[in-house]
Amino acid sequence: MHPIDTRQLRHVLMLAKHRSFRKAADALFITQPALTKSIKNLEQQLDVVLFDRKSQSVDPTPHCAVLMEHARRIMHELDDIHHSLDALSDSLRGELRVGSGPIVARGPIGDAVARLVSRHPGLSIRVAIDSWAGLVQQLHAGALHLMVADIGEFEGQAELEVIPLNPIRSVAACRPGHPLLQVGRVQAADLTNYPLALPSLPRRWVEWLRANAPEGADPDSFVARACRIYCEDFSLISKVVLHSDFITCGPERILRDSVVGGQLMEIDFPGFSDILVRPGIVYLRNTTLPPAGRALIELLRSGEAEPGAPKH
Repeated sequence: MHPIDTRQLRHVLMLAKHRSFRKAADALFITQPALTKSIKNLEQQLDVVLFDRKSQSVDPTPHCAVLMEHARRIMHELDDIHHSLDALSDSLRGELRVGSGPIVARGPIGDAVARLVSRHPGLSIRVAIDSWAGLVQQLHAGALHLMVADIGEFEGQAELEVIPLNPIRSVAACRPGHPLLQVGRVQAADLTNYPLALPSLPRRWVEWLRANAPEGADPDSFVARACRIYCEDFSLISKVVLHSDFITCGPERILRDSVVGGQLMEIDFPGFSDILVRPGIVYLRNTTLPPAGRALIELLRSGEAEPGAPKH
């Protein structure tokens, strides 16, 4: 039997995650035919079927589940080897895999990533944008070393190590000339007529909406009416808000450029700005981070002293 190529193991893990040859190939930065050939060659080599090809999805078989269990251990061992070698060098090398939520991704992580790579030209960084649930899944699969996201969604998960960053005030924003800007006092109930367009809906925002539902209205129905567009691409959300009466929300530091530049106008719903988005760094407990991961954490923690950023 020919030895299994570690690249094939990464291909299996990524295909099992995405359940789609096209999406997995995109995530691996290879062509779909190349991924298909890699999986087929491995199945022939092992004389087993690893994936059931269905019309709507590609599902791992029991044989694949066994292989994945070993593949994850092997990938972690290989990472530890690279981390140990990197620790002996003043220059960071290899690949750092970082995840981020769609809202937090527009915050300080971009500056930290750019500074880290400029200091260490031999380092490659891959940043995946996903929901918090998707990011945790990628952490457990070994596809990510760490993630930066709203840590309010990770409370109570003992297997995760969490490093809080400075909290950020929540703000709502709309286009210049929006009808609500002409109103003396806006209320959460106005979101029934002027709903939200968002990358995601953090739990604390849901709680605020439920608490401020119009009198006699069902809170869950009000939340559904108030939140009408979801999209992880914040540039698309911005275009929707600029060309319609939809309203968006986000951490103050992240929406600041658009608000200060006059593209969007802050709109003050009572009590909403008191809600703090709590970004943080998350990785698996009892996992050794690569030196590049530790360096990124230090950059994120030291780069928070921005004007207007609240302190712990």
